[in-house]
Amino acid sequence: MKVAAISYPRPLEFIPSAGLSEDSDWISRERIKAIFHYAWPITRQATSIESTFSELVEAWKEDCASISSLNELIMHPAYQRIIGLGMPAVPLLLKELEKAPDHWFWALAFITGENPVKEEQSGRIKEMAKSWIEWGRKQGHI
Repeated sequence: MKVAAISYPRPLEFIPSAGLSEDSDWISRERIKAIFHYAWPITRQATSIESTFSELVEAWKEDCASISSLNELIMHPAYQRIIGLGMPAVPLLLKELEKAPDHWFWALAFITGENPVKEEQSGRIKEMAKSWIEWGRKQGHI
């Protein structure tokens, strides 16, 4: 997974290497980048919402390819960060559903406070996606 460009509180050059080998120093710096990437609020990162969203979707799909538990899917850190993006993620989630229906319904419902899926559609991913896409068009998100 690519790491998004981040505004760090101070240049990484000032982090002491403490006499580490070049490889160990590189690993240490990459670890620090990862910590900032996953711990800093999305609003403090210097990337566009679209690129952040794309990276999170890619990470989620890659990490969850073999997971069948809905709870594990929606509790994945990348999925939770997508929810953390808030309303700006809604049009992006709806575009994802248009491309290929997937388990974005929980995120959409949580962010919007809505659920256009009818009870008889529950569990039918294509039908659920269709309901959300129709809702998105009516709401002006698509």
